[in-house]
Amino acid sequence: MYLVEKRQEARLKTPVHPGCAVLRRAVRGNLVSFPSQIVAFLKSPPADMQCRVVLLFFVHGWSSIDIAARFDVPKHLVWGILNDWSVRALALGCIQVIDPEGFDICCRVHELAPEEVQVHAVA
Repeated sequence: MYLVEKRQEARLKTPVHPGCAVLRRAVRGNLVSFPSQIVAFLKSPPADMQCRVVLLFFVHGWSSIDIAARFDVPKHLVWGILNDWSVRALALGCIQVIDPEGFDICCRVHELAPEEVQVHAVA
């Protein structure tokens, strides 16, 4: 019983991660600041590969399938790198929210009705 209570308590204290796709939308929409020097957090893939995967996905908008083909690795490895990197980057403050209201809307855009979502065109 004690372990169950501890797990529930830890789950309530752990911040919810928005996910790689939402974070990419926020980066590409200038809602969050992205580090110009991409930090390698993980030890398992080579640091150079990790930085290039993060750059290609978040900044250049490549799909995980294209990145996996580029590096000749499975798609699930690419998603693992992206998820682990984004969780650590948000937790350590490498990615800072510029527009909190816009980021909140970006994070819950799938929950909103289509008429509530406003898309701002950039000229």
